[in-house]
Amino acid sequence: MGYLYDIRTQEIRNIECPFCKKEAVKAIYYPPVLQMKKSRSAAAGTKTKFYHTKEKLEIISGCSNCGKSKEEIIKALKGKEIDLKKRLEELKKQGLPTVITSEIRH
Repeated sequence: MGYLYDIRTQEIRNIECPFCKKEAVKAIYYPPVLQMKKSRSAAAGTKTKFYHTKEKLEIISGCSNCGKSKEEIIKALKGKEIDLKKRLEELKKQGLPTVITSEIRH
């Protein structure tokens, strides 16, 4: 099993805090990488598959602006909770129905 293109170039970036919306949170950014995986069998021989890995962010500090801890920021970024009332207002402005019924009308 060989990984020819598994050379990740990581860099430290300042990302936006989910609470105060300022770029004050430090994170390590891993870009997507093309990887190669070889599988060998007696019947089929050697086959090579290429695939891309996903990009990854690893939070390394809390917010220096609002004072939120690293754990709070990780929890907020994982959840990415959407404000339902705000989303419904956006849908109403776009003219989309906000109530979906299953009744069939003739």
